[in-house]
Amino acid sequence: MVSLVFNSAPEGPQQIGSDEFRRKLGEIAERRIILDERGGPSLGGEPAILAATRSGVIDMATLSGSIVSAVVPEFGVFDVPFLFRDAAQAKAVADGPVGAALAKRFADKGLVLLAIGKQGFRNLTNSKRPIRTPADLKGLRIRVLPNDIYAMTFKALGAEVVPMDFTLVYSALKDGRIDGQENPVMTIATSHLDEVQKHVSLTGHFFSPIAFVANRDMFQALKPVDQAIIIAAAKAGAEATWKYGVEGEAKKLDELRKGGMEIIEKVDRQLFIDALKPLEPEFERRFGKDLLAQIRATP
Repeated sequence: MVSLVFNSAPEGPQQIGSDEFRRKLGEIAERRIILDERGGPSLGGEPAILAATRSGVIDMATLSGSIVSAVVPEFGVFDVPFLFRDAAQAKAVADGPVGAALAKRFADKGLVLLAIGKQGFRNLTNSKRPIRTPADLKGLRIRVLPNDIYAMTFKALGAEVVPMDFTLVYSALKDGRIDGQENPVMTIATSHLDEVQKHVSLTGHFFSPIAFVANRDMFQALKPVDQAIIIAAAKAGAEATWKYGVEGEAKKLDELRKGGMEIIEKVDRQLFIDALKPLEPEFERRFGKDLLAQIRATP
């Protein structure tokens, strides 16, 4: 038996991917590998789950890519704001040479990258005012993942940055310790943030991948045939997250409207992009000018 752990709201992309991972593994492993899938906030925050996977307490995990990039910095190239035009381009990068090269960076961190899935493009919510331009962010306390690219991005946009584990976000929004946060539409909806936020701005500023990872020692101890089975099941789980597309997001946006949120669709993305141009040399230093150009040129 092997364990698979994730932390997300019910019906969130991590659960969608993990459920399909388990289903596919059951289909092709013929009971040679039994998967113990567990999810939910009671299991701790994603940084703790990642640490437990690296140490071997957990065999496998389904995690936000931006959490994984704290340990595998090269994976942080997915965090560069406005790098991806759409999900199709992001998938082509994840499934292509760039994704394969990034996978090699996991071994010396005690991990194996099994597959890359989609959490989605991240959007801003807040309780104070509609956000259409960077100027609207000035002075707002915005929660971000504990990730330095996220922090430098929102500082450059004029927000007061508050790094925080997601398990604490709902209560912090409710009691006013923070004014807003950013997440994919699906996460905003399944986490019931319409109960504590008034406005959603469809900024699409970051693309957020999902990393399906395994403890390296556990994985390497398996027979090659079983390694191949687990990779195939993880890729099926990742594919399930990519397939959750525009229609699903539109349905969730409708749910948020019905919950009383204002959806701001007309956002001046170019003003956001221009405000972040001073960060480009830092991104080039971290990831290489050629790699960023290769990603931007991916059809």
